[in-house]
Parts: sequence; C-alpha cells; structure tokens
Amino acid sequence: MTAVFGALWVPCLVLTLLGLAFLIAELFLPGFGVSGISGVLCLIAVCVIQFMTATPLVACLVTGVLAIVLIVMVVLFIRSLKGGALFRSPIVLKDRIEAEAVKPSSGSLEHLIGKTGTALTPLRPSGIALIEGQRYSVETQATFTEKGSTVTVLKVDGTKITVE
Repeated sequence: MTAVFGALWVPCLVLTLLGLAFLIAELFLPGFGVSGISGVLCLIAVCVIQFMTATPLVACLVTGVLAIVLIVMVVLFIRSLKGGALFRSPIVLKDRIEAEAVKPSSGSLEHLIGKTGTALTPLRPSGIALIEGQRYSVETQATFTEKGSTVTVLKVDGTKITVE
C-alpha cells in the first residue's frame, strides 16, 4: 500500500473518513457550515498529502475520486432538500402558507374589531384568518399562532388587521 498510496496512506484514509463524516453531519446539523467546512478541509488535506507523497498518477486519481464523492454528496443534499430524508428531518420547517389570494377590501374594516375567527394558516406572525366567513390577511402581536386556533380582532389600521 505504501508503494501505491504513499508513505502517509493511513492518515489519508483517516482524514478521508473523517471528512466524509463531517460532510454527512453537515446535512443534518443546524448551523452555518462549521462541520461542512471541516469536512472539505480534511479532503483537501488528503489531496495535498497525496501530491506530496504518492506518485502523480495516484494523487490525481485520489483527487478525482474525492471530487466525484463531493459532487455526489452535493447532488444528494439538493435532492434531499426537495423532499428527501433531510426534508423529513424535524429541523426543517415544512409548514406552507397557502398561495390563495385574499380579496382586497373595498370598505372600512373597523366593523371587525372584537370579532372572532379561525386561523386558516399558521400566523408567524402574519397569515390568513377566516372572520365572519371572509378570508383576511391578519397578523399577531409578535406571537405565533397555530393553524385552526381561534383569533380575536384587536385593532384595524387601514387594511392591517391585528389579532390576538
């Protein structure tokens, strides 16, 4: 093995496995990329060690294989975001606000003050509520309200409806 992969083939193998583990962890850990950056740095270290200790042909082959592995991981990550295992992870927000438009009101909405309704979408803090049989775009006072909760209109400012 030393003749083919260079004198430091064991550290290269360890760094490769560590780098792949960091990259896989990046898929499931919330954060801003510390484990992903660490994984890429481990794989770059493997390439550098290979170019320093192995033959150029072997170093190029190892670098090519690692590049293919990185590309496959990026493709899997992108596919996972669109509905795969990462999408089913509890750290990914899956709730969607319906795309149906709310009819703009032609008159004053002051008559809604004190009325109760039901949240048709999660209010984070804005969303859509059904009040007196009509859909309205509403917002809460910086609180999150789950879909289906009862809401009460506190104030109306133009077309802005604040609920509790």
